[in-house]
Amino acid sequence: MKTFKLVALTLLHEQKQDIPLIDGLMINKEDENKRWLVEAYIEQTYRELFTSLKENGTTFDALVTISRTTNDPAHVRATVRSVTLMGERISVLMDATIVKRSNLAEVVLEDLVQRGLHGETLLQQFKQQMHTKRS
Repeated sequence: MKTFKLVALTLLHEQKQDIPLIDGLMINKEDENKRWLVEAYIEQTYRELFTSLKENGTTFDALVTISRTTNDPAHVRATVRSVTLMGERISVLMDATIVKRSNLAEVVLEDLVQRGLHGETLLQQFKQQMHTKRS
């Protein structure tokens, strides 16, 4: 098994939602199904969201970034295995499989187009978000 530091997590369930991480890990289980184990240590404000996903057995898409925030995110399909209260925060354990490696530019552009941006506004927002995400 190989372990990586999880540096960014974005849920793509119902709406795109960045989840601020306190800490996190992503473990390649190196099995025949190419499964990963993702642990996100986050604020308790997300407890209801992840508990609901777990209780409903919901499979959802997410973008995960490992090692450095300047790395392109990977698109995963995940389910919540557990939500554990740890003091004032929670640990969310997820089982995931990589759907495809996402090209950061494609992810940013797709989001902006879905928000209805076009023309000069689209170009300006694209440049700004690419600069922000690469910094």
